[in-house]
Amino acid sequence: MAYGLSATNSIGDVVISSDHKVLVFSERGQFRIQSRYTDRPGYGAVNFAMPILTQEPPQIFLRIITPSHPSLSLYTTILGVPGKWTGFKVTSGAMGGKYLQNHLMEYVSCKYADQRSSSAYGMEIYDENANVDFSSSDRVVRYSRFTKSWSYSQSVNYFDSWDSGLIMDVDDYLSVSSMDRGMSWFVNHAQYASLHMMTGNERKVRVSVQRSMLGDSINIDNLGVTYFSIPICKFPIDRYYN
Repeated sequence: MAYGLSATNSIGDVVISSDHKVLVFSERGQFRIQSRYTDRPGYGAVNFAMPILTQEPPQIFLRIITPSHPSLSLYTTILGVPGKWTGFKVTSGAMGGKYLQNHLMEYVSCKYADQRSSSAYGMEIYDENANVDFSSSDRVVRYSRFTKSWSYSQSVNYFDSWDSGLIMDVDDYLSVSSMDRGMSWFVNHAQYASLHMMTGNERKVRVSVQRSMLGDSINIDNLGVTYFSIPICKFPIDRYYN
């Protein structure tokens, strides 16, 4: 940067900068994922208390409060348009068996800083277009860890899976907004993809993909290992509250 402000942490990473927007807390709440039939998907939806006015879509983090099944996989759809994001909905995989889905979930929505400080004092940073990049009254998101190396397995049917090797704590929140029926590296290979938050009563982070045809592997590096990052965060209520 030729001018402006840059703040780094103890290991030299930039955490606040006039060149880059900062992800901050927006709101939190609870909702349920429910199904009408045992062999059909479940659905849940949230309308934000106030629309998020950024051009960039919000980041949605989910935590399972009380599961109704030993496994939960889902994909997320952000509702609204750039400049007015109004909420999100999730679609979960069918569980089968004799019990309907009724998962109690907690969400945290996050956005890029876009509003002036609500305090009478503090600091604000603006970009070259006079838009707010940072406000000291915002609660900046603190990442706990990220998925890194994924182990790939290809089944004999149409489903493949990636296992991150990570198991979440009960107070961990998983970023789910990037899983919206599939990401760019699934193009022309898959009909849909889902993010697993729980498998066999363990809070494992996995991805399942339905291939378009048998034998059509979507293992992008052909080595059995794929690298992409999904953030996991903790949002203690004493700091991140509505």
